[in-house]
Amino acid sequence: MKVIVGKIVFTFLFGIYCHATYAQEFDIVGLKLGMSVAQVHEALIAYGVDQKDIRENRQYYSYTDGVEQFQTDAFVTYINAFRNRDGSTDALGIFFSSSPLEGGVVAITREMGNQTNPTTRRQYLEALRNKYGQPTSEDISTVQWDFPTGKTQCIVGGVGTYGPAQPSILKKIYGANVGTRDGVLHNQKAKLLSDCASYLTYAMPSGDDSAVTRATAVMVDVAGTAEGELSANEWVAGLAEQARKVREARGKKPEL
Repeated sequence: MKVIVGKIVFTFLFGIYCHATYAQEFDIVGLKLGMSVAQVHEALIAYGVDQKDIRENRQYYSYTDGVEQFQTDAFVTYINAFRNRDGSTDALGIFFSSSPLEGGVVAITREMGNQTNPTTRRQYLEALRNKYGQPTSEDISTVQWDFPTGKTQCIVGGVGTYGPAQPSILKKIYGANVGTRDGVLHNQKAKLLSDCASYLTYAMPSGDDSAVTRATAVMVDVAGTAEGELSANEWVAGLAEQARKVREARGKKPEL
């Protein structure tokens, strides 16, 4: 297993934090939203991924007291994993909440390749429907499920405009006062982040009889991703304020 450490530049945003919508029935090869780092490793090993093909990526937040620079402990932000079996490849990306205080998987991506006896699109769709049920929407290339039932899709412009590797989801959700306590969501059918649906998409070649030699899956906990950002911003803002107060308490009075 490899570990990569990077830096997150902190941008100050305030927001309401509430419990993320982690507990879901949907999974991708045993990987589920809300899983811990340890649970992800267990699921990947169970799926047949070799330990050497799992890479943890860690990052930290930086902040200042107005003079000195500080950084938080590094934490896992995403995991990459790769499996190659009988000519079929699987590249998996597992993304964790931006807040190390909350943790938990908030997004999963999957890139599949199969040049050996691939199924047709019709067969692939049948397998997807058997696993996930009737999709919320479908076009010539992408099938989408919104869940849980009764929630509202909050991503402006459609879910395809957001990717888990992007630095922020907030502008895709909020139209006014982005990420503040009085922020207004683009989709005003939703009043709170907890009203926002998670989603799963599978994209593959068009045409019922087309051979699916490559397919892409994306699953995102929209509310959990946004809430993690807001929580992290508030947490680091608090650390910066504490550090500033400590520095001010040590400050020498000027000689006048």
